[in-house]
Amino acid sequence: MKEIILDCYTSNAGIHDLFPISLAKKHIPQWFKNIPSTLQQTNEFGVKQDISTLKRCDGFTKLYNSGWVMPLWSDMIIETSDDSYRYSNIHAGINAIDDFGGGTIECHSTEQLGNEFENYVHIKILAPWLLREKTGVNFYFSGNTWAIKQHWEDINILPGILNFKDQCNAHINMLIKKNRRVELEHNTPLIYCIPLSEANLEIKNHLATDQEYKHLKQSMYGFSFTGSLKKRLKLKK
Repeated sequence: MKEIILDCYTSNAGIHDLFPISLAKKHIPQWFKNIPSTLQQTNEFGVKQDISTLKRCDGFTKLYNSGWVMPLWSDMIIETSDDSYRYSNIHAGINAIDDFGGGTIECHSTEQLGNEFENYVHIKILAPWLLREKTGVNFYFSGNTWAIKQHWEDINILPGILNFKDQCNAHINMLIKKNRRVELEHNTPLIYCIPLSEANLEIKNHLATDQEYKHLKQSMYGFSFTGSLKKRLKLKK
């Protein structure tokens, strides 16, 4: 495979222009940029020497030279209680996912999670992007851990393996501790996604018409109470 082309579609002109999906190297955290490459340290014999910092960590630099980032497209406040949640953003309460291309939040019940996360509330932020990729390569989809260190105490963005040939959603699943208030600012680089391939990655953002966006969304039509994706693929075969 020579190249992976990820086509990203939104019908919201503001999101397309201001908060595009882009390569991870464009979202290196500012705190990382501020770290010097070396520090001077004195050893037990009183000899001064230079030591490397995280700035030279091969694992970190390779991470940000791979994959892509999806930034948050509006300010958002999420408050959790013992058994529920509430939220606000600039489009809340006005049919946001259809009229503005993103913003609605959903939740899975604790029973669906096997009652294994009793101290957390599940939250799913519905992304305003629909993604397509022709080869079916798998992507590791996760939270952008290094870039959201201010939220480590409150939220866990849940990882998974996705491909964007069989489905096109990039929704953000997270667990938020109960009885917390989380304030997320627009352009926060919440999501980091890495293709499980060494092929070159190209991102193409598209401003779709409302009709084009609707048709693409309908291609993921869910027709069954359980296992719609697998059943849809079986029907296509």
